[in-house]
Amino acid sequence: MIKALSAFLLLIILHTTLYSCAMCRADIPEVAVDATISSFNDKTDFEIKWKFTKAFMETLSFYDKNQNKKFEENEKKEIETTLLDYLKQFRYLTDIEYLKKEEEFRKIFINSIDPVYSKLVFTDEGMTYHYKFSLDTVLEKDHKLYFTVHDYNGNFRFKIKDVVLRNYEGFKRIEPKPFNYFIYFYDKQNTGLSAQEKQNISLLKIAPTVKEEMEKKESSTFLNLLSQTLGEIKSRLEELLKNIKQDNSVLSYLWLLLFSFLYGIVHAIGPGHGKSLVGSYFLSQDNSYLKAFGISSLIGIVHTFSAFILTLVIYNFIGFIFNDKLANIEQLTIRLSAVMIILIGSYLLYKKISYRPNKNMTFSISGSTSYIKTASQNHASGSSCSCGACKTTATDLGVILSAGIVPCPGTVTIFIFTMSLGIYFVGFLSAVFMSMGMSLVIFITALISIKLKNRVSRNEKMIKIVDYGSLLFILMLGVILFFIA
Repeated sequence: MIKALSAFLLLIILHTTLYSCAMCRADIPEVAVDATISSFNDKTDFEIKWKFTKAFMETLSFYDKNQNKKFEENEKKEIETTLLDYLKQFRYLTDIEYLKKEEEFRKIFINSIDPVYSKLVFTDEGMTYHYKFSLDTVLEKDHKLYFTVHDYNGNFRFKIKDVVLRNYEGFKRIEPKPFNYFIYFYDKQNTGLSAQEKQNISLLKIAPTVKEEMEKKESSTFLNLLSQTLGEIKSRLEELLKNIKQDNSVLSYLWLLLFSFLYGIVHAIGPGHGKSLVGSYFLSQDNSYLKAFGISSLIGIVHTFSAFILTLVIYNFIGFIFNDKLANIEQLTIRLSAVMIILIGSYLLYKKISYRPNKNMTFSISGSTSYIKTASQNHASGSSCSCGACKTTATDLGVILSAGIVPCPGTVTIFIFTMSLGIYFVGFLSAVFMSMGMSLVIFITALISIKLKNRVSRNEKMIKIVDYGSLLFILMLGVILFFIA
């Protein structure tokens, strides 16, 4: 029973921590990728094209210095220079592995790329980046190749549309995935296959109509629905910000505040370690609704305004787009948050384990009258107690900072947009209402935890399981968050 409960808790923690970052970054506009791989006797050529959408171009609006809604030649040159400087640091965000069929992927990497052609082109539909390079690698039988384009710093969200292999006359099997491609130069069905490879082959044999139905079903999952909703609200916010910049109407302000509030709610509904921490914290202690409201409000404020202040710093002193500084800061704050969560969990667990109720009666004097108090009465009247249920300002503050300090890249991009338009105060107003939306969802989580705690409080065995289980949950949450950051 205990092992099953531990496994269940572990799955919940992994879900909340692994998918929270995905939710934050899901509204980054998609970049489509097409690649052509040409095989020759002495080399292999790669020709790769990225297609940026109009939605992505809007994130570059602060390069439009004169705000005429189009990029002049000097502005285009600045974007291209900034982009190429960034890409050169990270191997053009292109990952290629080529190895023998018996070897495992992720062991051999192509460590450097030196393009023979590199060009950024602006079009009516958006922007395209085209680059070509060659590798000394020769494509041969009984080998396999892995190809992907990925930005670990979160500035781009790539999706590979098509990969074409030319000039290779032997047997080949291409396995397309949304974010990477596998090419096998041997008949996998007649070789020793891993379980994962067999599964990949079985997926390829699915009839196209069935496969499309599966992809359609997958795209309608709750997480994807939230991501799409966030993207739509974000687009609406950007339109309203443009309207405010142009006509400064009261109606645009009201709509902006409403959509900022909705953005905060949808953002908070998605998986995240903040709600897990708050829920576990209120399960582990006896707390009031007023305290739940206070902590929830402060978490929303800290989370939103940490992103707002960070945006001010990045926009004015560091430079945001095509820059890995935000990713580094985000990773640092996640690690800091994880350490604080571990300290909170360890402290509360120590207090819970070390607490020994004093069953002896004590005497107190009030005027000339003596009366008897038990330990439980001391606790109820707010006397000093080593019980983990006592109010602790330090742990409350730790929970607020741990849950709220990590900035959300999606929120940062909205604030960058307000600053690029020069409407700082409007960005501040938007931040206030975003924090209110987030706080509402966190407050509901805290209320559910308090009600659950009150419901099981009459069962001594259950209350012990809930107390220790929630504290162990907090501790495990911190440990896993630290190592995945």
